[in-house]
Order: sequence, then structure tokens, then C-alpha cells
Amino acid sequence: MTWSKALRRTPLRGEDSLGSGESRVSVSNISDIPGVGDKIKKALIDHFGSEAVALKVILDSRVDLVAAVPGIGDKQAVNIVKAAFETQFGASANMILRSPDLRKIFDSTMDIIRSYANTGYAKDKLLLYFPLPPEKLDVILERQRYFSDAADMARKLSAEQRETLRSLLGQVRGLHRKVQQRRLEGRVIITDDDKVFDALVKDGVDKWCPVYVLSQGESGADYAQGYDLVMFISPTGAYDESIDALDNVEIIGKGWTVDDVLPEKTVGFYGKNYRVIDAACKLAKEFGSLPSNDSLATFLKGLDFQRLEEAGEVLKCLDEEGDVAEGVDPELDRFRKAVKAFPTAIAEIESWLNEEITSRISKSQVTLGGQQIISILQSADVEGADVSVLRNMLPAEIVETFTHTVQEAEDRLVQMLSLNAKEADWVTGLIGEEITLPVKMMTNSINELEDRLRRILAERKFKLMKKFAGQLDKLKTVVTDAVQTLLEFDLFLAVGLFACDYELQTPDISGDYNGVGVQGARNLFLVENMLKGRHGPVQPIDYAIGETPFRPKGTNGENCAVLSGANSGGKTTTIQTLAQVATLAQTGLPVPARKAYIKVFEEIYFFYKSRGVVSAGAFETTLKQFAEIVVSNKSKLALFDEIEAITEPGSAANVIAGLIEILQRDPKSCTVICSHLSREIKEVTNVPVRIDGIEARGLDENLDLIVDRTPRFGVIARSTPELIVERLAKLSKGEKKEVYLKILENLGRAHP
Repeated sequence: MTWSKALRRTPLRGEDSLGSGESRVSVSNISDIPGVGDKIKKALIDHFGSEAVALKVILDSRVDLVAAVPGIGDKQAVNIVKAAFETQFGASANMILRSPDLRKIFDSTMDIIRSYANTGYAKDKLLLYFPLPPEKLDVILERQRYFSDAADMARKLSAEQRETLRSLLGQVRGLHRKVQQRRLEGRVIITDDDKVFDALVKDGVDKWCPVYVLSQGESGADYAQGYDLVMFISPTGAYDESIDALDNVEIIGKGWTVDDVLPEKTVGFYGKNYRVIDAACKLAKEFGSLPSNDSLATFLKGLDFQRLEEAGEVLKCLDEEGDVAEGVDPELDRFRKAVKAFPTAIAEIESWLNEEITSRISKSQVTLGGQQIISILQSADVEGADVSVLRNMLPAEIVETFTHTVQEAEDRLVQMLSLNAKEADWVTGLIGEEITLPVKMMTNSINELEDRLRRILAERKFKLMKKFAGQLDKLKTVVTDAVQTLLEFDLFLAVGLFACDYELQTPDISGDYNGVGVQGARNLFLVENMLKGRHGPVQPIDYAIGETPFRPKGTNGENCAVLSGANSGGKTTTIQTLAQVATLAQTGLPVPARKAYIKVFEEIYFFYKSRGVVSAGAFETTLKQFAEIVVSNKSKLALFDEIEAITEPGSAANVIAGLIEILQRDPKSCTVICSHLSREIKEVTNVPVRIDGIEARGLDENLDLIVDRTPRFGVIARSTPELIVERLAKLSKGEKKEVYLKILENLGRAHP
């Protein structure tokens, strides 16, 4: 399997290619991971349930899941996953990134790329990308081809496509495999077989609803009382007559599955991951319009468009709770609303009926006073009253009013419950026939109607859930593969968009070169600020150190150079850019240069200038670091920023000169040293040394420095202090002006 294909999958699958026929170092248990002790191992196993599951999560690079383990934070989770990856891959970041300052530069560079990732998965996996050693050159080149395709695709995306991908990928994450149990009200599962009962409990079905096993002589109907839906499992096909008499029973025989009694478990997986799967199905539709290339084609292979469309259609039938969505089945919606509205509807009808009868009779024109009639009706509710006698005492008009109002109440209830003409008879008998005030509501009849509605709802919902579960269970692998593919695509897209926005190109990297040559290179940190509107365009630079196909005028393939130049002229930025180009190139990523030629170094160093006073101990430590660089027989790129600050000015030039003399003799080393002591270094160095200069050419009309950021090779740069003093002299008057002019005169004598 090629590396580009491997990138689409979890990064630590055993069959992924490392190039050159190399095999991985096996990580077969958690203890094989460097830095993981017994305490962390126990925490991982306790959280994930077994060592095998915990190890798989780590090897799948699921930093988010590892970080969720109690006692393990984000930083430690990254270290664990990274250590496991580096152990299997046979290379680590610190093999190439040999100094803390360089690691900070690389981490900050990768943070820019990570900011383009929409998923936690891609952000985490980018932490596993680091500069690779020469023996991994085939992997570097394979990555280059892969990410070159990413950049090519990204450049061709429209603004609308970018926004659509960003929005949908922002909803994608790793799928939660464990479905949260929820108690299903109104369902019970009964069986007459002990093995079936044990299997149900083992699968956790009892966490969803009650599960009972019948003992000999027990009646199934006794256990079924009060439930809306009864599932009876009998592998032998035998069951007692009491079960057969129930109208809300699903009888299941031999060959049963959990989905037969609990389709919510399968559907629950989709409910738990509803937004993720919905976004994945929508994203799959977008792939047809994306600019195509070889690497994108590998993603297409991980997407079964037809079946994902099927999953998307079924998913529309569900809501985010894993329930049947409204609008899917009108009859289900009708009964769902009826059950929900039932208690309120009964209370409202009872209230309306009493108020309406009272109002109508109060307005009655019969000879018997309306208030008297009401008193008679109220007395009819007194215990022991003869209802038939009282009824005969009432005028026919009053009886008719009562009967007609009760009929209206029943009609209103039918409407409130959205019952059809056939079902309208179900409300008959809910209001007592006795003419009393308040009217008598028949509690048993009301409960029976509510139970009836709930049973119909439960049965209809169950049948739909079973149908959807059967469809979705067949699509689970398709969906799972699609989500993993899209998580990998997010990383691919992130690098592509980064390359597009920062105008990166694929470098020419080779073991045959012995240096770094860049044309049209721009510092990524400056470009980042430019893109954020913090300053204007970034001036590109050309630079070369060592033997590469790029040999500008003034160079002769020297492997060591001193970079002189103006304050704020860009010396630090230049070598920082070289560090960015070299580390990104060896990671297999595009670089911030129009053209770049780079050797695959075994070690890369970067040292920022010291800030403040350097103690004798710090000076000693720094010299030891320099000695390690010098004595190393590995190929290396060493970049130093104003290291004269490590000691007294009078000694600094001699220290640097000694370093240059040794490094220049090493054919496998390339060194650039930024320094303000270029003249002094040249005077005390016993070997020819190339000195390049970033020169300030003067002051513009606003008295700002005019700096040519591209170094002039073999030229010591003009001193910036002269221009700064010149600017101050032009801006000042009187005695202060005289002071600046005198300083300027002395500077001119010091640097003829």
C-alpha cells in the first residue's frame, strides 16, 4: 500500500507502507509504548474495558478518546499516541529537530496547518507529521505527491465549495460506537426459555426494558399487564393461551435476534451519531463536483455513493434522539399527538362540558327556574339519590340540552385527538349517562381509551423502527468507512488549503544535494500576519547555502556563510524561513518558496540569539551544544542567530571564527550564522568565509528604512545604525541635531 493510501486510514495499520520494504516495530501491548507506566496502563484499561481496545484506540491515533481517560490530559494523550506511532514507524521528531528553538519553529508552523483542519481527528493526526530522516526518502516523496494533489485540488475549489466543505466537515467526528441505553416506557420482553433470557441480559437488553423469564406454571399475561407492547420469545413456538388472548403481543420464534425485539439499539447508533452521519452523507454528494486527481480518487473509493444516499434517505426518517421523525408516517404522527394531548384533552373537555351545561341551562326559559334545575342536577350527584326519579323531574328540553351538549363534547374530543370516523366510537362511554352536575367522567373507560391509543402508537412505532433498523444495519459498514474516509480527507483538505492560501510549492528534495537553495521564499509567520491584515505584502527572498542546483551570482557552493545586515532588516527572518522550508520539506509537505532545492538532512539545528546577560554557566552550556554539532558525523543544517551574545564582544568574533573553521571543513554540514560582527569575524578567521549582507539602501520619503530583504552574496551589508542616526538628525533641530551629526561623523570614520 502506498503512503498516500495509508494516510486515508488510521496511521498505524500494520500493512501500511513505510517504503524501501521496511517493516514496523510491533507494538503488541501498552507497555511497549515509551513513557507509559503501570499507572497510565491501568487507567487506560479501566476506561476502555480491556487492553486490546485501549491499544487499538491509541494505534488508531484517537487522541480525543485517550484524552478523555480520567487522569490523562490533552498533552499526555498526544505524547502517548505520538510515542506509539514513532515506535512503530521507526522514526521520531527529535531525530531531525535537534534544538528546542527549532522545535518551536516547527510546532508553530504546524499550528498554522492545524488551524485549517475542521475535525479534531485531523488536528490530532497532524501532530504525527514531522521531518523524516534520509532513509525515509521514499515516504517523503510519496507524501509530496499526495499533498501536491491536495494543493492542486484546493486551488481549483470555488469559495462556495470551500465554505460547504468547511461547514459539513465541522460536523464530522469519530463515531461513538457505544449506544447510550434509554429506558423504553411501555415495552416488556417475556420468554419461556432460560437461554434466551441469559442472551438478552448479556446483550444488555434489560437496560432498555424489563425482561422476564416464565417459570413453570406462570402465566405470560400476568407479566404483560400494564404494558403497551409485549414481546414474547419462544424458540419452541409454544406459549400459553393467556398470551394469545392479548392484542398487543409480538410473538417471536426460533432464529430471533436482538433487533427483533430491540431495533432501537441499531437505530440508536445512528441517533447518537446523527449529525456526523448526516454531514457525511451530504459531503459524499459534494465529492462529485470536486476537482479530481489521483489522490482524490483514493477517497472516492472509500465512499459508496449509492448506499450512502440510501443511508441519507433513511436518516431523514429519524430525529437526533433516534426516534421516528415527524412527517415520516402521518398515522404515527396522529397517534403520537393523540397520546401526548390525551390528559389535557380530557381535562379540557370535562371543564368545557360542565361550564357549557351550566350556561345553557341557566338561560333556559322553562317554567321551572334554571337555578332550581341546576340544584336538582347537583343533588343528583349526592350519594343515595334516585337518578331515574330526578331525570323524570326534569323537563324534556333540559334532558335534550344535556344530551346534546354531551354529544358536542364527544365530537370536540374526537377532533382534539384527531380520531377518524371509524375511531370516533372509541370516545362513546367516556361521559356518564346520568344527568348530573358536575358531569360524571368514566375513569375506567378513559384509561382504556388511553391504553388503546398507546398500544396502537407503540405497535406502529415498533414496526417502523424495525424496518429502519433492518435497512440501517446493512449500511453500518458503509457509513463507518465513509466517516473514516472523510476524517482523512479533512487532513488532506487542510494541507491543500494551507498550500493554496500561503502559495506553497512542492520542493525538489534529494539525497544528492548538500544544502538548501530557495527562490521566492516567504516567511510563513509574516505571511500569516499579512493574511490577517496586520501588514502589507511580504517581500520574497532568494538564498543558497551548500551545493544545490540553485547557485546565484556571488556563491560557489559554500557550505558555511555569515549573514550580516541591518537591524530589522530580516536576518533572523531569513534563517527562520530556511528552517521552515527544510523542516516542511522533510515532512513531505509543500514549502513557502516558488522553487526550493533541499538535501535530506539527518539533523537540523536552530539557535535564537540570547536575550539579556548570558552567565558563565550558560556560555559553557552553549559551547557544549556547539561542540555536539561539530563532532557529529551526520549530515546537518545549522542555523545561528547572532550568537555573539553568548560572551563578551571582544571574544565573540574569535568563538564564531573557530566554529566556522571546523564546520566549513565538514562536507556534510551546511551552516548560516547571523551576526553583526561580520567584519571582525572575517579578520580573525583563518579560512576564506563567505559573508552575505541584507542591506538597507537608504531612507524613503517618510524617512523609513529601505531594505532589500534578499541578501547580497559575498557583500558585507551597510550598517543600519548610520541610517538610523541619519534619520534622527533629519528629524531633529538645534542641539540634538548637532549630537546626531557628530555621532554620524564618527560612524563614518569607523566604517569607511
